[in-house]
Amino acid sequence: MDEKRLKNRGLRFAVFLYCALFFQLTYSAAAVHAANQATVSSFAFPFEHFMPFVSWMIIPYMSSGLFFALVPFCCRSREELLVYTKRFSFITIVSICCFFIFPLRFSFDRPSVEHPVFKFFFTFLSKHDSPFNQAPSLHVAYACLFWSVLGRQLKGWTRWVVGIWLLFMGIATLTVYQHHLVDVLTALILVHVGFALFPYPFETGKHRLFMGKHRDLPFFATARSEEVNLESTVFRRNQGIGNVYYAIGWSLLLLALWGGTYTFVVYFLCWPSLVCFAVGRNYIISNPRFLKKENGWIPGFKKLFYCPYQGIYWLLWRFFRRRNNPPLFEVLPGCYVGPRATRGDLNALGLNKRVLVFDLAAELEELVSLHVEENYHSFPLLDIAAIKLSDAERILAALVISYQQLKQGENMIIHCTMGYSRSMIFAVLLSQKILSLDLMDAIDRVKSHNKHLVLHKHALELMKVLVGKNS
Repeated sequence: MDEKRLKNRGLRFAVFLYCALFFQLTYSAAAVHAANQATVSSFAFPFEHFMPFVSWMIIPYMSSGLFFALVPFCCRSREELLVYTKRFSFITIVSICCFFIFPLRFSFDRPSVEHPVFKFFFTFLSKHDSPFNQAPSLHVAYACLFWSVLGRQLKGWTRWVVGIWLLFMGIATLTVYQHHLVDVLTALILVHVGFALFPYPFETGKHRLFMGKHRDLPFFATARSEEVNLESTVFRRNQGIGNVYYAIGWSLLLLALWGGTYTFVVYFLCWPSLVCFAVGRNYIISNPRFLKKENGWIPGFKKLFYCPYQGIYWLLWRFFRRRNNPPLFEVLPGCYVGPRATRGDLNALGLNKRVLVFDLAAELEELVSLHVEENYHSFPLLDIAAIKLSDAERILAALVISYQQLKQGENMIIHCTMGYSRSMIFAVLLSQKILSLDLMDAIDRVKSHNKHLVLHKHALELMKVLVGKNS
């Protein structure tokens, strides 16, 4: 059994006890504080008056307590349990602070319930819960937290059943007249911030099997361990960025509804919020080809939908490219690296003919003049994300072969959008490979050309693994 597995239920029970006591004490204190205020305001969007009251949804609503008790025991490792505890603590502390600073109460009258079972649960709810502690909704936040554990473990139809049940649990906060929509949206924002701050550890059974099989071979174990650590870095970083996009998306949706009396505000902000959700999803699954096709073109319907996303990147490109002087620099004879270039940049460097292009940008299309089928290669990479080892190996191999096959008078361009990180990583790797340099010497060589070079920890980790594999 994996040494990181939980070997007894004691630790999981301790986490459950901590969560239960911490929640009960802080939640009750916030409710008492709000009840002692002279006035406690409420906030509801105008359209919420049309929200139906659905008495049977008290069942999924009340099931939150069952999940609260069971989920800590579903964590499979100490790391997973620790992350669950951190997320729970962060969500609860921030929520309780909001309850104290901005106390709110539910403002609708709940209809009478005749069904004996449902009536029992509503009576229990009225006695043991309060109309205060509204935004953000801990009920919704905890439902997302439960899914962050169960969604990783369940498979097949059970995953669908539990996922739909937790979704109903969140929706029930509205349909049993316990929370307003602003409570739900603020909870979703808080949840994704917490998920970004405290990502779950990367797990794969194949890697554990490999390590066990070759535990007596230090060289193979060490090499494999570095690759596992790299994959863990990719998983954690890209999950974090994806959750930030989700949080921005929910924030834009909240702002859109806040300005609901102005129809143009709703349309103006709902669109980019949906775009943020789509981009966030692609970061979470590490999908760099969500925009560009294999040939590097972006279909018209994607240009239309992702227009806000591409528009922001186009503005950032226009702004930051001015810091690069010249925009493209010659890292090797005939090999130029930097940001996405303009026709003026190419003319100034004499690169308007016989150019081989490696486009690493996932956000914007290449210049039409450079997008010649036989000379253009699209290898999109997500901005500020960690790069998967398989993608990096494929790109580096193509770069090395293409550079070694350059003919007299031909040039090669490697670029991303801004020219600070993605293209610089491969400028370093190509220089190291072609010139047989030490990795740090290759980095210093590229830095001497581009003082704006940005190499984060995950990039250095990737380069070390690649250099080690190729040495």
